[in-house]
Amino acid sequence: MPRETTKPRTKPAPLYRAMAAALTEEIRRGVHPPGQLLPTEVELGLRFAAGRHTVREALRIVTDQGLIIRRAGLGSLVVASEPPALFTHSVTSLSEWLRYPTETWRETQHSEEITADRTLAALLKCEVGRRWFRISSIRRGSGVTTPLAWTEIYVLPKYAAVAKRRDHGRTPVHQQVAKMFGEAIEQAELDIFASRIPAALAESLEAEAGSPALTVVRRYYGARNGLFEITVTTHPEGRYTYSMQMSRASHPA
Repeated sequence: MPRETTKPRTKPAPLYRAMAAALTEEIRRGVHPPGQLLPTEVELGLRFAAGRHTVREALRIVTDQGLIIRRAGLGSLVVASEPPALFTHSVTSLSEWLRYPTETWRETQHSEEITADRTLAALLKCEVGRRWFRISSIRRGSGVTTPLAWTEIYVLPKYAAVAKRRDHGRTPVHQQVAKMFGEAIEQAELDIFASRIPAALAESLEAEAGSPALTVVRRYYGARNGLFEITVTTHPEGRYTYSMQMSRASHPA
């Protein structure tokens, strides 16, 4: 007589994920249309028999999907019925501004030594005629099919060997420079501004030329060589979101 086999039971999803899935489906079906507030945290807690922490974790997932925005004193406002193709970069410290999440990586397209003309020098904030080694790449992210950004990394020509490292696409270049050449960051600058997709990058980014974009410029200064690296990253509209959390520091009386 054949032995009966029993299939292992599938472990149920955590409550906060089940809540997030239910809310996402309701938003998709129009139960909570864009422009409408979701029920309050207290109401959601009663509905799902969940504590405050569980409710907030569920809302965090829905927020990261780009379906709602949360504001103190306002609540959770529905802003989209379908998740946009975006990646959320949550920032809680300066160091997180200076690097991208580990769920993203760079695919190098080409590299070359170049000389900064007036336009490039103004963007990089360097002198005209300065030599740089430029590494051009596409940034991609886990679970996102479209490119997240086009990144151009400018390093001093003597640091060009970083492009040959096996971990080059997964490790911040300033960390590679520190490991290989001992040049550590003493100071960093960050510029963020609205821009347009250049025609030369439209095909690579799968975006329309001239469409809105977000450009992020990071400049890294070291004690030995001053300005040694600049990264210029162009994000097509709706592909990447920076989410910053700040809190007031408490000082003893």
